[in-house]
Amino acid sequence: MYMNRTDLVQRLSESSSASREKHSVDEHGAALLKRIFQEEALEAVQQILLETLKDFSQKDLQKFRLLLFFTCFKMGLPQLRTNIDMADKLVVLMVDELGHQSVEVTMEVLTDMNKTDLVLRLSDFISVFKDKCQPSLIHTQDSSDWTKLEPEVNSTDADEAPTYSLQSAAGHFECRVSGLRWVCKGKTSFQYQFRSWEGHMERMESRQYMPAGPLMDVTVTAGKLNEVHLPHWICIDDIPDILDMFAVVHIDDCGDVVEKVSEVTPTHVKLTEPNFSIIGDIIRSIFPPKISCYMLMYYKLNTSFLKLHVYLIRQDPALEQEIAEKYCEKNDETKSDLKFKKIIKHPPDKYLQTERLFSLKADNTSAKIQPKELTLRYNRQNFYEVYVKNPGSELILTLVHTHPVNGEPADEPLWKCEIQADDHPESGRAEAAGSSVGATAASSLSAEEDTVDKHLSAQMQKALTVQSDRERILEMLEHLEKEELEKFKWLLVELKPIPKSKLEDAIICNLVDLMFGAYTQHTVEVTKKVFRKMNRNDLVQNLSDTSSRSKD
Repeated sequence: MYMNRTDLVQRLSESSSASREKHSVDEHGAALLKRIFQEEALEAVQQILLETLKDFSQKDLQKFRLLLFFTCFKMGLPQLRTNIDMADKLVVLMVDELGHQSVEVTMEVLTDMNKTDLVLRLSDFISVFKDKCQPSLIHTQDSSDWTKLEPEVNSTDADEAPTYSLQSAAGHFECRVSGLRWVCKGKTSFQYQFRSWEGHMERMESRQYMPAGPLMDVTVTAGKLNEVHLPHWICIDDIPDILDMFAVVHIDDCGDVVEKVSEVTPTHVKLTEPNFSIIGDIIRSIFPPKISCYMLMYYKLNTSFLKLHVYLIRQDPALEQEIAEKYCEKNDETKSDLKFKKIIKHPPDKYLQTERLFSLKADNTSAKIQPKELTLRYNRQNFYEVYVKNPGSELILTLVHTHPVNGEPADEPLWKCEIQADDHPESGRAEAAGSSVGATAASSLSAEEDTVDKHLSAQMQKALTVQSDRERILEMLEHLEKEELEKFKWLLVELKPIPKSKLEDAIICNLVDLMFGAYTQHTVEVTKKVFRKMNRNDLVQNLSDTSSRSKD
């Protein structure tokens, strides 16, 4: 226009219009093909699982259902509460609820059942299926090819992020904590820490990139990783030219280096012959992206009502740790009314659109939620405060779009969570009313609180079966009286090698970190030894029982 070339302006307008029409047609066709292929793929998955489980006895099926429940809980997937006693109906339910992830879940359960023959058969079925289907669909099924390993966690400094250590022989492996995957041809070991993207964002934006996955400081201590697959939280369904959009950034004292990736799947990006430093996957700035999210929940202690802080954040472990540290600091305060404790629930199983408004709903009429609507910001700690005067035995929270767009059902749950009274045992208990019913309830409550102080409740024991050793020990220490906790620390000083100066002022979460840093895989046995010296054989037994059930 400034050059007075109105003829070229007109030509450009016409060509842009034609291009948009063509793109719309192409996009519609691609979406249609994708939906057809996905439906066929799910039908094939269903047939594969039916073939795998068809010869199950009723005893096998009962064990499979039990392990299925705990595996879904452990993986943060929808929990299939079902009494279905027929394999074919159970498979249909799994595929309907879990989609392609039903294969990964089944592999995990069969491994726990020691049915290696069926694991191999299922792997063979998947291999044949991959050969017959399009590669663009198959990379969503690769999670069953990876052996999952639990990292060893070390943390000796309260101000330092935990260090996760892993070692493996040759093969394909995945870290249960970070989702990091690696391929090696021989024995290897490495360690990593989660790092915050804060402080690096401006440089990423100057390169027209944004974070796409967790930032990790990785160090190989022995051997070599031939491939590494870094997890990402971006929905790639509608992103064209995926390989050109994704990259990996290496951050060190010499500056940032951006490296191209060799493959992108719905959950990971792949690097071959990788070099390590502080490393994370990035994507060219797109606005606004759909991302996988965490829902983190903390409740306030020692109140007759229930107060929750519910966070909606991107699925970034470093951001999760940052929030956890904030509440750990609150729990270090002398005033008990500042203390909070975490409630562990599953994350949303759908990608959520950033920059959209979301509302949190409760089924309890006494619930008050602020803010009424919240914008999912990519780089912020977004949270709702929920106040429930009379929480009762169950509270159901639901996350919905505040303003559904065309084609979206109104009030469709994006995330739904049942919170039982046992999820917040130290809060949300009604105060005694003047009536005899109220007095009885108060008396019963007082007795229950005394029991909780000295013994782990049956419900807590059940929950501990799916917790790590670290979480089990943390739970038990939190239920010690103040004098008992001091005695526990004093007995630890005798055992060494933790310095007395560090133990004296350590709050419970830091105390557990110090123990795992000093005693590593022997921490459970050391804890039992100290409990025996304290004549708390009930806790010794509880720790033995929960450890045994967890291993089973």
